[in-house]
Amino acid sequence: MSAKSASVILALFAAVPLAAQNSAPAYIVTRLGTDTVAIERFTRSSNKLEGDLLLKYPRVRTMHYVADLGPRGEISSLTTTTRRAGSDPTATPAMQVVTRFADSVAVIEVQRNGQADTAGSGRKSYHGGVAPMLGVEPTSYGIYEQLLSSAKLGRDTVSYALIAPGPGPTPAIILRRRGADSVAFTSTFFPGWTEVARVDAGGKILGIDASATTVKTVAQRVANLDFDSVAKGWAAAEAAHGGTMGQMSPPDTAKETINGANVVVAYSRPLKRGRVIFGNIVPWNQVWRTGANAATMFTTDKDLVFGTTVVPAGSYTLWTVPTPAGAKLIFNSETGQWGTDYHADKDFVRVDLAGRKISPPVEQFVIGVAPRGPGGVISFSWDDRQYSAPFTVRQ
Repeated sequence: MSAKSASVILALFAAVPLAAQNSAPAYIVTRLGTDTVAIERFTRSSNKLEGDLLLKYPRVRTMHYVADLGPRGEISSLTTTTRRAGSDPTATPAMQVVTRFADSVAVIEVQRNGQADTAGSGRKSYHGGVAPMLGVEPTSYGIYEQLLSSAKLGRDTVSYALIAPGPGPTPAIILRRRGADSVAFTSTFFPGWTEVARVDAGGKILGIDASATTVKTVAQRVANLDFDSVAKGWAAAEAAHGGTMGQMSPPDTAKETINGANVVVAYSRPLKRGRVIFGNIVPWNQVWRTGANAATMFTTDKDLVFGTTVVPAGSYTLWTVPTPAGAKLIFNSETGQWGTDYHADKDFVRVDLAGRKISPPVEQFVIGVAPRGPGGVISFSWDDRQYSAPFTVRQ
């Protein structure tokens, strides 16, 4: 594309009000590898944005949202109603959030099962525009698209206050033009968080690539979708699954007693879901959280020896730096943090892990602790790789 053509498209995108273009329902499908994890439909008029977001995990639920729009396309209020999929639409919803935006204050009213939630309700100050979240969930792509419309981005960078129920800071979401057909959404809440949207000349979102974030999802606009049939199908599958779909990366614990030492690893177990893991989802030569969700916890009540390195009795978080040939296992002295909160200055020690290719591939990440010879071995297996290190117990 020539520079002149790109400039023309940018100018059109900045000038055409998206609300005037969209009257038919839009549909966006979000996938994690081969697993569809969310679908969304929304419609837009000159003064209203209305949509439904269907989420599969950890429980199948729908979030119906209605946003009132101001004269420049800004969101002046948002009402979100959350229900279990398949539940009675006339029954009291599991959660309802009403947020009204004045010049610099958001007033949030939260109800859970028809009762006022004083912890979630309140007032939050902000400056500039707002990007409301659907309850405690991430912002919908329908809202993302509305932000693009009201921003009239052109070549500019625009920041919005990210408003959600509950206490805590008010981070920002920032829109950055990356070219004639792409816009980056970055968040100040998670450093490094970047979702890249493919857009057409009118500002419609064609797809969202969040593979660089911790959620690792990819979303795509589709021409049509039977939203209600998918909701019924997911609700039926959930009922057959015992009433909950469970977490996308469920928690687990590896425990073993090795020569009198009680070793415990508490972690979460992501699935492969058709993806290439190492060198892709888990980049080579970068610190990896070694699981999902909260940082992986390692506890031993006796000193352990890896090669010539002593790991004293205590609690640590585990991190790894995978390479095609092997890996480094990091024992970090900071505990209790989320898996994105790695601080190298808290590293206690790094030890070598031997690596090998395995077949068949391991679908769900697993950490093992087992006796071996005079001591034990810790191993990490996922996809076509296994990393391991032997250790002994210091007596």
